[in-house]
Amino acid sequence: MNRRRALAVGLADSTGLGMYLAFSAVYLRSAVHLDNGQIGLLLGLAGFASLIGAIPVALFAQRVGLRAGLLTLFAVRAGSFAVLGCASSFTVAAAGAAVGGLLSRSIGPLIQSALIADADSAEAVRQLAALRSLRNAGMAAGALPVTFAVAVGEAWAYRAVMFTSVLLFVGCALVSATFRSAGEVKRPVRRRGSGIGRDRAFLAVTAVYGALTLSAILLGIGLPLWITQYSDAPGWTVGLVQLLNTVLVVALQVRTSRGSEDPARGRRMLVAGGLLSALAALTTPLSGFGGHWAATGAVVLTVVLFTAAELYISAGGMSLALAHTPPGRRPLYLATFNLGFAGATVLGPSLVSFGLTAGTAGWLAWAALFAALAAVSATVPTRPTATEPAPTAAPTLRKEDQPAA
Repeated sequence: MNRRRALAVGLADSTGLGMYLAFSAVYLRSAVHLDNGQIGLLLGLAGFASLIGAIPVALFAQRVGLRAGLLTLFAVRAGSFAVLGCASSFTVAAAGAAVGGLLSRSIGPLIQSALIADADSAEAVRQLAALRSLRNAGMAAGALPVTFAVAVGEAWAYRAVMFTSVLLFVGCALVSATFRSAGEVKRPVRRRGSGIGRDRAFLAVTAVYGALTLSAILLGIGLPLWITQYSDAPGWTVGLVQLLNTVLVVALQVRTSRGSEDPARGRRMLVAGGLLSALAALTTPLSGFGGHWAATGAVVLTVVLFTAAELYISAGGMSLALAHTPPGRRPLYLATFNLGFAGATVLGPSLVSFGLTAGTAGWLAWAALFAALAAVSATVPTRPTATEPAPTAAPTLRKEDQPAA
């Protein structure tokens, strides 16, 4: 059974990533001594690499098996972070960031695939919800060492945090090497017309899910900017946004996901997520009225609504994604599904900035968009259509993937 090991790998991986994401710009400025233009270019390069790397990496893992794939990819990720940890120039840092970026959106779906390799729908939903909770906790925990590095303010402290991430990824590689029965398909069978690009129902689910996850971008970027620029809420509520969201997601993700193994319920969850996002967008402008305490209450209400939306969207989206995914092609399908959120992270910040310039009218526009997405969500298919790839038979395990006697 890979489940405990996969959950441990997911937690360690997210902790290592959390360290980097929490201080990447500060590290590049304070330890590598890059200027703001170079930092923006480097992070943009890493982001672009993450988009183009997801599908090729998934195909590689589907060919060699999840155990060998994860072992290789974690070793490469550890190496890329080690390069970043030693970097003293833009060229070296860019090389490390580009390689790390290629893997940033591709390893997560492979951990998901290893976790649910032999699970039925109900168990898969439960385990994926547990993994999402652990990854949120890991991301939050990863930010803690950054506080130490910033307090010290020396290059060695920043580099120490970076190499802590390296050690975590090395540990992930070693644990991945112990996975049993991890390879679902060595060489996935391809039939004429059965490519994922022709799977219109699955792509529709991915697109709707990606659009709905713009609510998470609004919560993470839009709400803090609104608090500091337009609301009457005190400045400390900016920190409350991330803290409250993380606590609620970790505490409620598994509970919220119960029953979502039924695709019809999963679709209803997407609809509910869209409506909750619309309601959250409507309550946000209320933080500009009534003084500090009333504004703080409005901020808390907005965070709760956006977080509830996030819980329903993640559970409902994954439910429908699994319903349309052939068991033998989970790495590829889950990698494609995760590109929905990746697209939101690319387009979302610009859309959020544009909406903020419109003030309250911008939030009303967001509410209208999410209400429309809720209506569209109610129309997405819950079952594979005739043109979708048929689920594949359970694969024969390779000798190296057989459980030890």
